[in-house]
Amino acid sequence: MANIIKIDPIIPDPLIISEAALLINKEGVVVFPTETLYGLGVNALSENAIRKVFNIKGRNYEKPIPILIYKKEILSEFVSNVPEKAENLIKNFWPGGLTIIFEASPKLPSLLTGNTGKIGIRISNNPIAQELVKQADTPITATSANISGQKGCTTALEVYENMGNKVNLILDGGKTKGSLGSTVIDVTCKPIKIIREGVIKLEELREYL
Repeated sequence: MANIIKIDPIIPDPLIISEAALLINKEGVVVFPTETLYGLGVNALSENAIRKVFNIKGRNYEKPIPILIYKKEILSEFVSNVPEKAENLIKNFWPGGLTIIFEASPKLPSLLTGNTGKIGIRISNNPIAQELVKQADTPITATSANISGQKGCTTALEVYENMGNKVNLILDGGKTKGSLGSTVIDVTCKPIKIIREGVIKLEELREYL
């Protein structure tokens, strides 16, 4: 079963984060809190690690897996281009609960993109998630820590009960703020398309679309 470690959600212990980041770098699976739900984190550049996420969730291989990066300055490493409207969205909603779908860079594994050539990316404003991505020094997956088709988990205990025997480590940062996931928007098409309305409401986005 997974090891559960309690961690301060505001000022996370860097030693705990370092242990989790090391696991990610070794193709382990770490569950961590975000500003929305608990997420399944693996090295997003490792096909072996990504495959673990699909298997844990029972996820269709044709469905892309979103990722987290820790700063917008490295976005260009993982996408082919950043449209002007995307830049406005980034300026106003990152870090936060907005996943933006871009044309993926060829450096990203096709398994990660579901062979769509597109990738959803965001920067989390949760201190634990942010520090984890930073210390791992690689983008990490950010799909919700639940079996596909089931509701997302807002506590570490829920994750443990659902998949505690399938992951390596659960960072328990307490209950997350809501049961909704991130809002997902596709900037690769015209007009821009809302894929899923989540914690950020459509009304908040309208003036930037």
